[in-house]
Amino acid sequence: MKRTVPLLLLGLALTACGAASPGATGGRPPLPTGVEVRHPAAPSGTYLNLVTKAGESVYQKAVSTGATRTEVDPAAWQGRANLAQAVEGWIPAGATDVKVSAPGTGALFLRWLMWQDKDSDGQRDEGETLDLMTHDRVVYAEKAVTVDFRTATPDMVQHWQFAQGWGRAEHYVYLPLNSTTYRRSLETQGLGRYELHVPTPITSQ
Repeated sequence: MKRTVPLLLLGLALTACGAASPGATGGRPPLPTGVEVRHPAAPSGTYLNLVTKAGESVYQKAVSTGATRTEVDPAAWQGRANLAQAVEGWIPAGATDVKVSAPGTGALFLRWLMWQDKDSDGQRDEGETLDLMTHDRVVYAEKAVTVDFRTATPDMVQHWQFAQGWGRAEHYVYLPLNSTTYRRSLETQGLGRYELHVPTPITSQ
């Protein structure tokens, strides 16, 4: 019995050290979310905002000076599905040939913007939003839904296809040969990568 006591104590000591090590190092670093926003090199005091159509911010993250990509956390805005409205409400006014696979399906579109806090007051003021945009959208759909419609200005046929839940809606547009009518799609994609660039019209890829 006397010989087993030191071994038992040694085992307990090793167990205690093993249990204490995560706390001593602060735990493991957070895993990558797999969702990022790419952008031109950020000036100092820059933030990313994810905003509604009305400009209300639902997510904000500081951007490191000089950074050209910023990882964002989708879990931080997924509680805002309560802002969804019937998908028909997102169709541009005056659209024709409207077809909705599941009428009344709740949907929400959010867009990214970048701004510089020039007066260091912590608020996004007029004139602080940088001249950058993306045609892709963060999208939420209550259930899988497809939407088709046509607009006169610009002369364009659009097709939206969204999976249930949250995702990235990727913009793709082209002008068929010998045609004046653009074809645009906005479809849920698995790759969570957004890219902010100088403003371009909706007819531009």
